[in-house]
Parts: sequence; structure tokens; C-alpha cells
Amino acid sequence: MGKSRFGWLRRLLSSLRFRLSAAFAVLLAAVLVIINYYPVQLMREQVIATKETELWSAATTLAAALESYPELTEDNVYNAVRLLDVMRERRILAADAGGIVIYDSSQTAAVVGRLALFPEMIAALSGRDVFRCRYSETAFESCAAVPVMRGGETAGAVYFYDYDTEQAARLRETQGDLYRLSIVLTAVSLLGIAAFMLIFSRRLGLLLRGVKRVGQGEYSYKIQMRGQDELSAIGSEFNVLTGQIQKNEEMRRQFVSDASHELKTPLASIRLLSDSILQTKNISREDVREFLTDINEEIERLTRISESLLDLTRLDAMPPARPVPCDVDATVRKCADLLRGSAAQYGVSIELHSGGRHLILADPDGLYQVVFNLMENAVKYNRRGGKVVAGVGTDKDMTVLTVCDTGIGIPPEHLNNIFQRFYRVDKTRSRATGGTGLGLAIVDEWVRNLGGRIEVRSEYGKGSEFTVRFVSYRKGGAGQ
Repeated sequence: MGKSRFGWLRRLLSSLRFRLSAAFAVLLAAVLVIINYYPVQLMREQVIATKETELWSAATTLAAALESYPELTEDNVYNAVRLLDVMRERRILAADAGGIVIYDSSQTAAVVGRLALFPEMIAALSGRDVFRCRYSETAFESCAAVPVMRGGETAGAVYFYDYDTEQAARLRETQGDLYRLSIVLTAVSLLGIAAFMLIFSRRLGLLLRGVKRVGQGEYSYKIQMRGQDELSAIGSEFNVLTGQIQKNEEMRRQFVSDASHELKTPLASIRLLSDSILQTKNISREDVREFLTDINEEIERLTRISESLLDLTRLDAMPPARPVPCDVDATVRKCADLLRGSAAQYGVSIELHSGGRHLILADPDGLYQVVFNLMENAVKYNRRGGKVVAGVGTDKDMTVLTVCDTGIGIPPEHLNNIFQRFYRVDKTRSRATGGTGLGLAIVDEWVRNLGGRIEVRSEYGKGSEFTVRFVSYRKGGAGQ
């Protein structure tokens, strides 16, 4: 039973280590990717944006200056380049409207007089501004082309080309620094994770050991875990849970023991009586009838015990029934009518103090069990010539049921135990009246199921008063 109850928890805790390790690994990998990729990517984009701004500005300025000349010639372009100071280690080309290069700042690979077959130059000659930048591990290679306009027509185009190794080297250096930083961070993180997992595993091991011990039936085992974290909270809750399980287990064992004892007594009586019939020679008919009468009484007692046990089992296992409005006064009158015959045999009178209708939301069978058991006990444990008074009233938003008797009362030392199963104040008198020791336990279970509470006051030798409080039901809404 313990293994099936805690098996899932043990499996969950066992898999938690792997899941946490995997989560840490994924988190560390994500951090490393972020450190190594995003800063470099951001720097590269910033360099490209700067290149675009610089080349656009230089190319646009040169094109605007050339538009003021009457014609595009090599000398005019050369003079404009020197005047505007836009060279700055860039290669600058200028072409006329026909795409023939008329100026090339390169001293080693000049293409003056040839067709400008660069895609960017072709696009600029068609009237479009163009920029392109490509990054390799060695350099940023950038180019920009801008048309030279005159009278709304394209008179030519200028082309700027930049090959920057310095920025690329700086980017590679930064990337190397980040890589080395990530190695250090990885080492430190792994050490931190290892330390954390070691501490976590030890604490998790305490939980696993506790689950295993309790799963083996050692319900008194407690987990000793210091700290204020979630695992400590789980350990504390686990101790509370095992304490409750231990209490329930002790109650179950006591209940089984008490039930066995209660059933064994009438069975032993039946066996003794039947043996007496079988072993007595020439037994008279009257003696047989007397023995059989006693056997029948013990069988009835067994039946009452079995029915009470079944009632308690149903209360423990059945889902709560859907409550309906129930008239407490009508239930009290019904129970009183049923008990008047047996009350007359005990010489006890039943008196009712109730008027009108007092409604509560309840299971009708449960309400009947509460009222009947309380009134039946008041009759059985009364004295000859005594009286039972049952009344229904209200107290603010509560409906109050009271059952008083003028019987033998309950000693003060027993008051806290009378709702326990099989508990008897006077075992001799209980057996004489046919009590099973389960009536008040059934009442207590039903009262709690119905959302009420029960109180008892008693003076030994003078009588007892049981008070049950239910939330009143008002038509058109729930109980207030």
C-alpha cells in the first residue's frame, strides 16, 4: 500500500536530478550562444551601418558637386575629389552617361576608358542609388554608387569602393576575447553547477530516502532538513503528511482490532450456546427455545454491528450526495413517531419543542441518521420514567437541533472520546441495550459531511444534551 502510494513521488524525485542537469546544460549553452553570437553580430551591424552612412554621404556629396560642372571630365572629377577630400583610402570611379569610366583613383589598376560593368554602377546609371557591404574574416568590403543628374537626366555616376581590414581585425579580436571569456564563464558555471547539484542531490537524497522508508511502511520516519527553501518546505509538508498517514494507520489498526473484538464476542456466545445444545443430553424443549432465543439475540447484535460498519464504510467511500432542502422539524417528528414504541418499553416519554419549518441543505438520509441515532441513544441510555426532549430552533443564520435526556449522563473524562468508533462509556450497559459503540461515530461523520458541527454537554447522573448546528437554507439562495 505504501509503495503504490509513494511510488510516483519517488520516481518524480529521481528524475528531477536529470531534468535539472539537462535544464542547466541548455541554459549554459544558451548563455554561451548569446555571449559569442549577439555582441559580434551587433558590432558587425554597427560597422556596416557606419560604412553605409559614410559612403552614402561621400558619394552623394561628390555627385552633387559634379552636377554643377557643365560636363563630366577626368579633370573635373579629380578637382572635385581633391576639393571635397572624400578619398580617404577609398577607390573612386566616375563614368559618363554611356558607362565609360572617365576617372579612377586607383594607381595600380585604373580602368579609365573602359565600360563600367560593375552591377552597382549599372544600377546608378539607370537612376538608382545602390549600397552593398560584405564581411569576410579579413575585411569589410563596401561599395556605393550614386547617379549624377543634370536637367532630370542621368549624366553619369560615381562609385565608391572601401576595403577595410582594420575594422575586421578589431571585430576578430573582440570575438576572440568573447570566446576566451565564454571559456572562463563556462568553467566557473560548471563548478557552480557541480557544487549546486552536489548540495541539491544530498538534499534530494534525504527526500528520496524518506519516501523509500515511508513506502516500506515506516510511517514514523521524519525528514530532517534545514533551510528555508522549497525543498525544506517539501520536507516539512512530507513530515506532516506521514504524520497524518501514521495517525490514520493507527486508527485503521485500532478499528480492525475493535471490530474483530466486537464481532468475536457474539460469535463466541453463539458457538457456546450451540455447543450447549449439542452436548447436553436429553435437553428439554424449553431449554432449547431459551438457547435459540439467546442465539437469535446475538445474531441480531451481529447484524447491527455489520450494518453500522457498512454505514461507516459508505460514509468513508461514497462521494458527497447532492444536497436538497430538508425540513429538520419533519425529520424530528418522524423519528419521534418511530421511537415512541421502544421508548414506552423503557418507560421513557418523548417531548418535542419545534414549530414551523426549519430548512437546511442536506442529504435526507444523512439528516435522518443524525436525528434518529441521537434520539435512540437518548431513549436507550435514559432511566425508567425519564424524558427525552428534542427541539429545533434558530441562532442567527444557523438551524440548531438539540436532543436532551434525563438519563445517566457521561463522566467528564469520557466526553472527548464518545465520537470514536467502538468507544463505550459503560460497556456492560451498552451490551445490555444492544449498543454497538458506532452510533455516535456515525452521527459525527454525517454531521461533518453535512457541513455542520456537534457539541455535547453532560452532567453525570443527571443527563446529557447534544446540540447540532447546520447552516440554514433560505429559498431563492444558498444558506447564509
